[in-house]
Amino acid sequence: MASLFKRKALGREASLGVILIFAVAVTGFINPRFVTGDGTRDLLSATAIVALLAIGIAPIMIMRHIDLSIASTVGFSAWLVADTCAKNPSFTWVQCFLVGGSLGIVIGILNGLLVAGLRLPSLVVTLGTLYIVRGGVYVVSNSVDYNAQEMPKSLLKIGSTAFFGLLPVPFFLALVLMAIVAWFLKYTKAGRDCYAIGSNPPAADLVGLKVFRRTFLAYIFSGFIAGIAGVFYLMRFAQVDSTAFYGQELAVVAAAVIGGIGLLGGAGTAVGVVIGALLVQTIQGALAALGVDAFWKAAINGLLLIVAIYADRILASRSEKALLAQRIKERV
Repeated sequence: MASLFKRKALGREASLGVILIFAVAVTGFINPRFVTGDGTRDLLSATAIVALLAIGIAPIMIMRHIDLSIASTVGFSAWLVADTCAKNPSFTWVQCFLVGGSLGIVIGILNGLLVAGLRLPSLVVTLGTLYIVRGGVYVVSNSVDYNAQEMPKSLLKIGSTAFFGLLPVPFFLALVLMAIVAWFLKYTKAGRDCYAIGSNPPAADLVGLKVFRRTFLAYIFSGFIAGIAGVFYLMRFAQVDSTAFYGQELAVVAAAVIGGIGLLGGAGTAVGVVIGALLVQTIQGALAALGVDAFWKAAINGLLLIVAIYADRILASRSEKALLAQRIKERV
């Protein structure tokens, strides 16, 4: 059974890779600048935040939950870090990450207690915290915005640095996180428990898996990553207001689902969600090159999400049939 799921994951990632290459080729044909050094840096920089957040919610979605508060957390974190820097000119980039990560942990603890502790539906809980956090940004910010002048030069320098002139530091850090989470999910007991919990939550309780602990820590991790992503937002845009990253949770969920994270839990990899994030951003780049209106970009994101969900159900159905056939064969 394990080998079956492994082949399914590898097949999904390989298919995504082919689709990504095709999308890049088509977009490069439409707009040759897209495949230049500058275009590649822009694509990877734009992908970094979405990829980071998709990796952050991967364990949650694998356990059959969701976190819709991530985009609001990014906005609150970005504004709070910028405000703190403006009031403390000696702030360093390390302190920026500490402030952003701490805020994310607080929000993650709130979500974790409500979902894991009280066993409330994660969709409802995180939709509520989405509005609470976004409302908190509006109240605290009081319509004050910040630009590069109030931010540490060291932070902005990191955001504008690229290895070999092509690999932006933010995207490189997302790749490092991807490798860590991929290792965690595959080789640790806690990671494997995530798949078991998502595959069959009632059975996970019956066999004594630490459902509360795994779920609670997954929400703290997601909140922490969202808080860190707020600092990445500042590194990329060097400005922030109360609407920062507004409504982008759809793009993150779309990247995760397109990348192979099943909404019914128990499936998906960190590598897949990064490929999914790259694919979503590539398609957005192609639409921008064609001069497509922002409304249609959002609509196409929604369409991609529906197609990904449908594809996931088809693959899940085929896997179930293959597993059933294998069990029958073994008995015979």
